[in-house]
Amino acid sequence: MSAEGLLEEDEENAVRRHVLDCATCAEQQAGLAEVSRVLAEVPAPPLPEALAARLDDALRAEGEARRAGGTGTAPATDSSAAVPGASNVVPMRRRGFGANRWVNYLAVAAAAVVVVGGGTAVLNGMTMDSGAGAPPAASAPSGEVGGDTALSYQPLLVSTGTVYTEAELATQAQSVLTENDPTSPDGAEGDAEGPADANRPDPSAVPSEVSSCAHRLGPEAGGHPLLIDFAEFDSGSGPEAAWAMYFGTKPGGGTQKSYEVVVVPEGCSGDDPVLARSEAPAP
Repeated sequence: MSAEGLLEEDEENAVRRHVLDCATCAEQQAGLAEVSRVLAEVPAPPLPEALAARLDDALRAEGEARRAGGTGTAPATDSSAAVPGASNVVPMRRRGFGANRWVNYLAVAAAAVVVVGGGTAVLNGMTMDSGAGAPPAASAPSGEVGGDTALSYQPLLVSTGTVYTEAELATQAQSVLTENDPTSPDGAEGDAEGPADANRPDPSAVPSEVSSCAHRLGPEAGGHPLLIDFAEFDSGSGPEAAWAMYFGTKPGGGTQKSYEVVVVPEGCSGDDPVLARSEAPAP
């Protein structure tokens, strides 16, 4: 709390006096300050209001408990029996500043990082390595990220603006694959300033539900989504936001003969039906 500036003035002064004579405590305080600096540099979406309120309540309760524990009246002492010079002695060990206390604060900070970073971990598992034709995101590790809901490879994410229809799905999918081949070295055809490179969605805007949707549809589609198009679908009543997932059997590159194309509503909850399904030949 000292590293975050959350202590009251008298508590902060007590911490500083203690740290001056405690090398271990000084090292711990420096480490906590480094944690705060690193966390401040990590890009992350805002905390959900409910989580922020819970953290505030926990910190407030901790502060009140500490203040309540230190407001008792000290027992009276016989001044005639006092040891000369004892009033000038400052105890080196102050209650409330032990290692366990620091661990508790770190646990609260770590919990916030896990909650906020959970969506980012899933997103990093979905995005391509940064490079030609890929969105600017950190590459994901070779193993699974985030357990059952994160993909262990990076499908090509595009936003082609296609308005898919059930009748034209196979033809539309073939056209999308021609411009965005997920098995090509660059991930898409065309030069760096061409339309194939300009249709990459912002990785921070990719919903976390995309990964769980891909896992749910994968067994029935018989493969893995190598390309995901954030587009629209028109069932006859007008275009609506949809996701077109191109399933194949060679994640990470390789020869594809065809793709199973599955179009689902945006959000892809467990109750949402598949809007359209078709097979498209590989380019």
